[in-house]
Amino acid sequence: MKKFYCLLAAAVLSLNACSFADISRIPSYKLEIVQGNDLDAQAIRQLQAGMSREQVQMLLGTPLLQDPFHANRWDYIFVVNRDGMTQENKSLTLYFNDQDQLIRTEGDALNEAGKVVAQPLWQVNP
Repeated sequence: MKKFYCLLAAAVLSLNACSFADISRIPSYKLEIVQGNDLDAQAIRQLQAGMSREQVQMLLGTPLLQDPFHANRWDYIFVVNRDGMTQENKSLTLYFNDQDQLIRTEGDALNEAGKVVAQPLWQVNP
């Protein structure tokens, strides 16, 4: 039992010698976290007013957010985090009318795709 206490005391003393600054210098691998849909600029450029939900889904994939309180709105979000910091963040919001046709797009992913954000897609009349 005496040996156990001696080993325990030695372990505590050796851990006490390590400070947080020393431990933080040890290189560690930080996992890259990718969340959401990778929004392809070429696919975004192909969006047109009047497209059905199925056509949009074939083009961009399933939206990350489908809010039950806003059934005519789809949100596509793409985030890349590394070392606890956001390296890339893109969002795209699509609006549909009651006939499930695309009427408007918003988001910073449109800038990267070369579309003008200020000019919404024109509303399609049934």
